[in-house]
Amino acid sequence: MTEKDIHNIHINQPNAPTPSSDGKEAGVADAPNNLIHGKAWMIFAGLCVLAVAIIIKVFVIQLFPDESAQQLAQSFTYKVNEIEPVRGQILSSDGSLLATSVPEYEIRWDAKAEYDKEEYTAKIDSLTLCFSRLIGDRTPAEYRAIFKKAHADGNRYAEICDHVNYNDLQKVKEFPFIRKGQYKSGFVFIQKYIRDQPFGTLAARTIGMERAEHKVGIELAYDALLAGKKGKQLQEKIAGGVWKPMTNDFIEEPEPGADIITTIDIHLQDVAHAALRRQLEQHGAAWGCAVLMEVETGFVRAIANLSLNPETGEYGERLNYAIHESVEPGSTMKLASLMACLDDGLIDLDDTVATGNGIAYFHNKPMKDSNWDKGGNGTITAEQVFEKSSNIGTAFLVKRSFEKNPQRFIDKLHAFGVSQSLNIDLAGETAPVLYKTVKDKGWSGLSLTQLAIGYETQCTPLQTLAFYNAVANDGKMVRPQFVQEIRRNGVSIEESEPIILKKDFCKESTIEKCRKMMEGVMEEGGTADYVFKNSPYKVAGKTGTAWLNENGQYQNSRYRASFVGYFPAHEPKYSCIVVINDPRSGVYYGSAVAAPVFKELADKIFSTQMEFHEPVVQSDSLVLAQTRIPVSKSGSAKELKTVYSALNIPMDIKSESEWISTSSSKDSVIVTARNIKEGLVPNVVGMGLQDALYLLENKGMKVKVYGYGTVKRQSVPAGTNIKSNPYITIELL
Repeated sequence: MTEKDIHNIHINQPNAPTPSSDGKEAGVADAPNNLIHGKAWMIFAGLCVLAVAIIIKVFVIQLFPDESAQQLAQSFTYKVNEIEPVRGQILSSDGSLLATSVPEYEIRWDAKAEYDKEEYTAKIDSLTLCFSRLIGDRTPAEYRAIFKKAHADGNRYAEICDHVNYNDLQKVKEFPFIRKGQYKSGFVFIQKYIRDQPFGTLAARTIGMERAEHKVGIELAYDALLAGKKGKQLQEKIAGGVWKPMTNDFIEEPEPGADIITTIDIHLQDVAHAALRRQLEQHGAAWGCAVLMEVETGFVRAIANLSLNPETGEYGERLNYAIHESVEPGSTMKLASLMACLDDGLIDLDDTVATGNGIAYFHNKPMKDSNWDKGGNGTITAEQVFEKSSNIGTAFLVKRSFEKNPQRFIDKLHAFGVSQSLNIDLAGETAPVLYKTVKDKGWSGLSLTQLAIGYETQCTPLQTLAFYNAVANDGKMVRPQFVQEIRRNGVSIEESEPIILKKDFCKESTIEKCRKMMEGVMEEGGTADYVFKNSPYKVAGKTGTAWLNENGQYQNSRYRASFVGYFPAHEPKYSCIVVINDPRSGVYYGSAVAAPVFKELADKIFSTQMEFHEPVVQSDSLVLAQTRIPVSKSGSAKELKTVYSALNIPMDIKSESEWISTSSSKDSVIVTARNIKEGLVPNVVGMGLQDALYLLENKGMKVKVYGYGTVKRQSVPAGTNIKSNPYITIELL
């Protein structure tokens, strides 16, 4: 290209680059570099401005903190958490502990606390040795490894040990290094509570289980009251998302739960449990239940539910059969059937019915009496039909009365309340099953006579008892109750009164006739005449024997035995039902299998309650015993001193001690020390259950309890080494 051409290009393109002396175009390389450098400087300047802004903002926040921002920051590290209160106690009617919360402790260590590092290093060997000797679950080397790992990880909430009782905790607080206190050692003690039932399986299913899920019994029904009110405590969040208390103080103190005073009489409960277990074991039955109730109030004084564990071969409380198991009642239903006939004036007690040789046919289906193989009962009165529990007689009387209007029979049963749920406080009650009309599914030509003898209907044992109790209570049906009082901090906040479900559901004359029939069952010729033959009191009741029905089929030679009634017959105080399912001993009648449990309970009540006996009139010549100062059970010195001081009763104190024994003289209470030595089994004889249980369990012992009242015997002698004998049984009388 010529110089002229180049000149022309520059003229036509004034902005075109000029050739350099080395033949390259000037500015082609320099322009992009300048552009990059310019952008870099701009970014750098921007970052500098941002950094300065951040620094300024930090200083502003430090000097003039914004309240909302401060709360947001603290929410990540500090928080007011809810603290669970002590759960309320469940007690028997006489104050015996049925369920209580026993304290235990968790020991943790803050490895980043401001403690004396030199002393820690000097004391760590002694400290780990002390833990190993007291707790006994790890060697000193294993404990040392826990501390070493916590220190290396900077763990501010390392678990050292758990499930430590109160007495052991006091010893831990005196360990080397720990005795300097929380802030100088970094050790914290977290109190927790475990639920304990001192009487083991006695009424266990009714008392219930306190657990996160599937609570049952009273623990569930009164959960809100037992739970108390949660407290509030400031806590900090540390490694692992664990919340640690900032101090031992509370922003709001947790409020302990209320105490539930049940209707259970622990003495009678023990009798019911033991008697029922004996019958179940003797007859190899699958399960059984027994319920004892006060006639007038409906207060349940004892309730036992036992079933066989096939794996262990032992009987225990696993299901509340009394309120949950809805079964065909069998012969116990005959009272309601004949009541319907009597109340409508369709029969009377001296009316006769031909039962033949013990076998009759209804719609070509056979029905048998229990003595069919001995020729049956022949012609008997309506009263004898009930006393002998004749299936044929009951079926004929009901058929004769209601064959033309079976709906009337159904309506009468509903009016008596046998189809009505009791709506008790405890969860799990199964509703009764009873036809509403003759048009209901399942009703057939056989239904009238089958229903008359307790089939094609279902109810729970407790529902059956409530009906019989109403007869004893002159036609007044009351709701069974399991709680008689609620207390908070020792002050009664609620007391239970009888709850009437039905009143005057039949004629007064009908009630009188039904009671007469029930008394006849216990007299000569009745199905249970031999059971109470020599008893000093009179009983009214009804035996029951029903075929077992499984999957819609009645099982050959498998039965359910029952007995229900009340006593004393002339002035009823208690009603009771006993049901024993599937006895395998070859004996299955209610009089032989179930009634003995009823009798054992009645015997105990009659022998121990003075209201059943005439007062003894003493001669004037008898010298009355000299009045003495009342004496208490042995126990906590602090509590006993408080009581005697409030009562203005003088105390003759021989020596000071945390635990004392008491005896009485004419003028004062004599107090002697009961020395409790570390590592040795304490002497709890003479103490009440609450003090004995507290003392033994806080020593780390596993306690089994029998009886009620005052400790009379302990299986491990006082002074024995606890580590060699960690299990103990105490007997109260």
